[in-house]
Amino acid sequence: MFPRTHYFEVDSVLAGARYAVWVTLPIGYEHEPERRFATIYSPDGNRNVAFAAGLSDLSAWDLMDRFEPTIQVCVGYTDEDAGRALAVRARDLLPPREELPKGMIEKMRESTDTGPVLDREGIELYIHNLQNPAGDRFLAFLCEELHPFIATNYRVAPDSLGLFGHSYGGLFAAYAALQPSTPFRNFCASSPGILIEHSVIFKLYAEALERGGLPSSRHMHMTAASRELTDPGLYLSMVGGGTVEFLRLAGMRPMTGLSVSSRLFEDETHITVKPTAMHSFLRQCYLSKPQAAT
Repeated sequence: MFPRTHYFEVDSVLAGARYAVWVTLPIGYEHEPERRFATIYSPDGNRNVAFAAGLSDLSAWDLMDRFEPTIQVCVGYTDEDAGRALAVRARDLLPPREELPKGMIEKMRESTDTGPVLDREGIELYIHNLQNPAGDRFLAFLCEELHPFIATNYRVAPDSLGLFGHSYGGLFAAYAALQPSTPFRNFCASSPGILIEHSVIFKLYAEALERGGLPSSRHMHMTAASRELTDPGLYLSMVGGGTVEFLRLAGMRPMTGLSVSSRLFEDETHITVKPTAMHSFLRQCYLSKPQAAT
């Protein structure tokens, strides 16, 4: 369905789960056998692959912004998990000990409208995963199992690895960026589900500051939709407030080893902003550097 895209499935020992993986190669990959390419990983692969595959074409077709050719690696779910991905992803994308909004579980159980995405059994699985998050195991899978396989089978530039995540995926990207050791250098936390004041992200930031910063240089690009900051509702408290608070903290107390940039997008919703955020990430971190004159 997607040009230059390879699909395979991986059983993870570290995460105890089976994952679907889509790898999309940039145009011209086969014509430059000695070249290594920037590579961007993203969770929520079942939904992200449709637009992420097209991002590999930017370097060939965009004559105004010269993007680096990128390998796009989307990680998602197979079989039954693919149909209940909203519930399963909570297991993989929330950091350990991440707090939940007060009353959230009760409201989910009291709701009589399960909607078209999850049935009652799916909601209970969602609740279980929210209460037992394992983002550390999913991150270990990416870094210690999946990436070595990708690096062995594709020509990956080891100093240009990126991680893009949206919503809870954005929370996961922020969590990964604050780890002492990581193979990734560029992170995009798109509309991250950072709970203001209570998220473990603030604790991790404080701990890293106490250690004198991060041991390797990395960049985090954080984005949000303006309506997540202005429209009354759950996104204002679960996304907008925490995003603003993190950016305020990073600006007031900058950390050695972590540079931060941000963008706010007008008139977008929590759902429509995701492709725009990914383009912004590429512009921030993956524009081709102009060649020096000779």
